[in-house]
Amino acid sequence: MNRVRVALLVLLFLTPFAVLLGVGSYHLWEKGWLWVWWPLLACFGLAYYLSWRWTRRQGVLPDTAVPPPGYWTDRDKIAWDKVDAKAKSFESVSLDQISNARHYTDVALDLATEVGKVFNPDSEDPFDNLTLPEVLACVELASADLEGMVQKYIPGVHMLRIRDVKRAKKAYNLYKTGQDVYWAGAAVFDPISTGLRYLASRGGLGTLMNRIQSNLILWFHTAYIHQVGRYLIELNSGRLKVGVKRYREILAQHQEPPVDVAPPVTDVPGSPSPEATTTGEPAVTTTAEKPPTKAITIAILGPVKAGKSSLVNSLLGKQLATVDRLPVASGIRYDTTLPGGQPVTLFDTSGYGEQISDQDFAAAVEASRDADLILHVTPATSPGRIADVDLLDRLKAWFLEKPHLRMPPVVTVVNQVDLLSPKAEWAPPYDWKTGQRPKELNMRECIAAVKEQIGPRAVDVVPICARSGETFGIVEGLVPIVVSHLDHARGAAILKAFDAEVNERPLAKVADQLGSAVSAGLGALAGWLKKK
Repeated sequence: MNRVRVALLVLLFLTPFAVLLGVGSYHLWEKGWLWVWWPLLACFGLAYYLSWRWTRRQGVLPDTAVPPPGYWTDRDKIAWDKVDAKAKSFESVSLDQISNARHYTDVALDLATEVGKVFNPDSEDPFDNLTLPEVLACVELASADLEGMVQKYIPGVHMLRIRDVKRAKKAYNLYKTGQDVYWAGAAVFDPISTGLRYLASRGGLGTLMNRIQSNLILWFHTAYIHQVGRYLIELNSGRLKVGVKRYREILAQHQEPPVDVAPPVTDVPGSPSPEATTTGEPAVTTTAEKPPTKAITIAILGPVKAGKSSLVNSLLGKQLATVDRLPVASGIRYDTTLPGGQPVTLFDTSGYGEQISDQDFAAAVEASRDADLILHVTPATSPGRIADVDLLDRLKAWFLEKPHLRMPPVVTVVNQVDLLSPKAEWAPPYDWKTGQRPKELNMRECIAAVKEQIGPRAVDVVPICARSGETFGIVEGLVPIVVSHLDHARGAAILKAFDAEVNERPLAKVADQLGSAVSAGLGALAGWLKKK
């Protein structure tokens, strides 16, 4: 059904209401029923007041400044501040600007320059370090988001062509000119009455409609800057090297598991679970509506004899990580699932000594680079933690040299609290935060000391006992803390997924492209020869 038919149906539908409105108003005026008019005027006045109040700001429209994604780095956030400042620099936008294609390109190029200087401050051209597929991916993603936004919030936009906007602009200008001519002519015959009506029109409904129009135009313009700016950040960060399809797949795979169809909790102490695997491939539950959630990798670092393998056994609920296994640089992987359905891969690493050797640090880097969350295990009875602090500082420095990545959040796990004085007493549970028993007091003092030694290097410090048969603080303490940091962990996982995808098979991809080009050329040549 075309627009002419739609307009005809709307006209036929509204005509009876318009006639009844006119006839009814005339009848009430003739009868002099003023008591009916006053409530109607009060409703109109209240509607005008509320409309005027609500349109003073743009809050009546949905906010276009979507909070930065959780996986963005500090450099990404600095670039976003520039994007947001650019959007706020426009206090108003005219119809001439909104209907001019050159205005959009100028804004986008200015924004690309500002964002590009954050990532490549020495480059004069923001596009020097970019490839054509990346730029096209940025355009496609920003356009798709904007299309979805206007389709959702602007009724009838799917039937509005660009020439219709230009015609509407011309019609509006003609209407304004005709209205001015009318007011000028009416003022000749009745200047006082016309002047009062003119002031009421300009200060009343006319002002309100102009404000609504201005807010709507500025909202769309702000949304345009925010969406273009967001994907310019993704573009300059290198995450669009993977292409639009893969970019969306990676983001979808690292979302929270669906809450409506959450897989059963497995491999958590106290709950039934299938056998854990050591293949490194997480067994996850999928649904038809949403893609499977990627497993979060948790690296377990710490000195030798800290009880790392015992912690793995406690988390898995099975004696799989033997405590007397010989240290290996690569470590061993185990799969489990946290409450809520988040699949997790535990990476049990070899320990380090009182001093961090180059080999120890290389193994820690390998584990941390692949990890999304770090459980740093330290024994409660250790008098000093110089090696722990040194390791975490060196890891932080390593990640700072790679601004496209982000160091995973670190949770310090104080293991072997059962060995704190009095050693003969071990009757969990313990209220180590507020309890007054000797063991509780010593646990609280120990955690305070560890927090002071580790400082801001860890986002949380939790006491546990991972000894088989006498565990404490695993399910009720450590697991909830890990769950609370999953969003941060997913952010680190997304950045690593993009980095791995970008660096995977770069030369092989060129070979594939050459093969496709040669195949297409041979096909064209064969078709030409057949015609001959």
